[in-house]
Amino acid sequence: ASCCSPGAWTCAILRCGGVHAMGSADWHWVNLPGGHIEECIADLCDIPRRSDWLADLDIEGAGLGRGCVVVQTNTTAAFHVSFSSVSTPSRDSDEPVLRFVVGKRRNSMTSVGLGNPYIKKEPVDFTKNPDALLTPDPEKSRTYWFLYDRAVGVAAMGTMTAPQADLCRLVCRFRDAVGFRAEACENLRYVSISSGRRPVSLRVVGVGAPPDVSIPRYRFDAVTWQALPWQGASVVFEPDEAHRQLFVRAQQLIARSPIAPFYGLVHPERICLNAYRLLDPHRRGELVEPGEDGESLDWDSCYEELHRRIEPAVLRSAPWTYWPLRFERADCTSVTLAPTGTGCAEAISEWATAVQRSSGLRNGATRRELLTLSFAFEVFPVEGENAAQVRRDLVREITAIFEKEWGVMEFRVPFLATWQTHTEYSPHASATADSTMPPQVRALAPAA
Repeated sequence: ASCCSPGAWTCAILRCGGVHAMGSADWHWVNLPGGHIEECIADLCDIPRRSDWLADLDIEGAGLGRGCVVVQTNTTAAFHVSFSSVSTPSRDSDEPVLRFVVGKRRNSMTSVGLGNPYIKKEPVDFTKNPDALLTPDPEKSRTYWFLYDRAVGVAAMGTMTAPQADLCRLVCRFRDAVGFRAEACENLRYVSISSGRRPVSLRVVGVGAPPDVSIPRYRFDAVTWQALPWQGASVVFEPDEAHRQLFVRAQQLIARSPIAPFYGLVHPERICLNAYRLLDPHRRGELVEPGEDGESLDWDSCYEELHRRIEPAVLRSAPWTYWPLRFERADCTSVTLAPTGTGCAEAISEWATAVQRSSGLRNGATRRELLTLSFAFEVFPVEGENAAQVRRDLVREITAIFEKEWGVMEFRVPFLATWQTHTEYSPHASATADSTMPPQVRALAPAA
């Protein structure tokens, strides 16, 4: 099989006449006979700028260990997409190679692993999601994307032309105890496509830098593993120390699990029942009249105004606000509670109504979120049969702890919290007099 040298992009592309949807006559096809024939289609260090790619991938940022390819095909035969450190065929070589196989084992799975064939002939993970398999109808094509990003140690594949978290169908994170995986993928440079036993024909839709497929992408930097600034305000309850330690134990289970690199943890001192969510970065405008510029308000003024509104009806009654809550269910990131009886449920409903009436703002939390405490958050999608099984086992362990030891937690003394990131908050201490409130806010304030 012929393979491209650095910069020789078109050597593996067979061009066919015709006009595609964007009006260009330049189609990019790879037609391969059966017998594991491999064609190099891109050098990630030398990707030419093209105006006719259907996939909107940025070229800037592609390079060693960082690349993404999008292909479209109606083949019913398995095909391979590989990221390799050399441009020569990877089969039966000792060169580092990250390899995806779509339609493996009679189209029962799509897999990702190291080596060609895989080390010990086993993939790192695989998926049976129907979207990730070959099309069952040759009359209908499918579009797939494949990426590796050494900056975050993520290998992923998914569907459609725009890689993003909710379109991931298989994700591996090479930031675990098996350190050689990340090292082996550090210098991956070439992208190749190969056939299995039968011929395949694929259209290359785009090649470029790997997009960010993290979930909290505007609230958390997955490269530095640091929370990004995120401001807001809410009324929260905090658990007592005995119940807080249950969350610490759940976090320890996550930290010891194989899927730990997929999750970020909330600081134990900032685990809370975030019961009434008043403001977030997109809701400042709700404090002012329609047509007024809510973005012109500084956050300190917003916090002071919120405190002024809810202090008489909500904060003054905090010492005798009492919610006895029992455990209902858990997952890998949160615990959801439930009222111990109808009286408690009615008290919660009346309290939420009082907060809304005094603040003039709706609750940004859903009914379920109102009684949920988060102790972790998913940074990358847990997609893959092996990872999903680990998560199911982990949920069972976490659930067992809370079912056995939660009992009833008596939540009391809610307070106004101001958020600096999506996981860090501090109690608000009012320091500004009402007379300094922006006039457009003060005019809208509900009468106490």
